Amino acid sequence: MDTINLYGQTYAKNDKALVDTLFNANGTANGTFKLYKNRIELTHTSGEVIAIVRAIDGVAISTKSNGRYMFSTSSKADSLFSIPSDYSAKIPPVWELLKSCNV
Repeated sequence: MDTINLYGQTYAKNDKALVDTLFNANGTANGTFKLYKNRIELTHTSGEVIAIVRAIDGVAISTKSNGRYMFSTSSKADSLFSIPSDYSAKIPPVWELLKSCNV
């Protein structure tokens, strides 16, 4: 899996794949992703881990702040990752992503 999609944004597997999307007719990736046993980290093109999709006790999207993770997203993450403000619109795409990544 070279790319994943969440909320209409594409994330590349690594920096090389991200650079390759610069010349892709489908558009440039918004950042990179890294799969773990119980989460998916979404990283902005700057290299900063901004969002975590967790698969523990349901799904929570959290952002990193001062070295700690919050149980909500910041307005910066919402903007960068096109996260919808409506909770009911936020959850189904996340479950679909986790299922497709076997997380």
